[in-house]
Amino acid sequence: MTEHHHNPDEKPGWADTKGFRNAFLGVLIVSCVLAVVAGFVPAFQNPHPHFPQEHWGVFFAVWGFAAFMFIVLAGQHLRKLVGRKEDYYEERE
Repeated sequence: MTEHHHNPDEKPGWADTKGFRNAFLGVLIVSCVLAVVAGFVPAFQNPHPHFPQEHWGVFFAVWGFAAFMFIVLAGQHLRKLVGRKEDYYEERE
């Protein structure tokens, strides 16, 4: 990959600060916990599910997580098939 040389005097961006990263991770964890808890609240459940698995409180959270993992893991292998070398554009020059 191309090496990036950063100026040591350059101030990090707002998303690069440790405080932002910790706050973002905290919000992400809290929202995930709230989504799991909401799965067990009867008001948020489908009264007429199509499949028996939909009665599980966290079915949609688990299904979404599994689907996301599949997309990420399949993308890693797909990159090997359709990816180009890092110096692809430099070869033509």
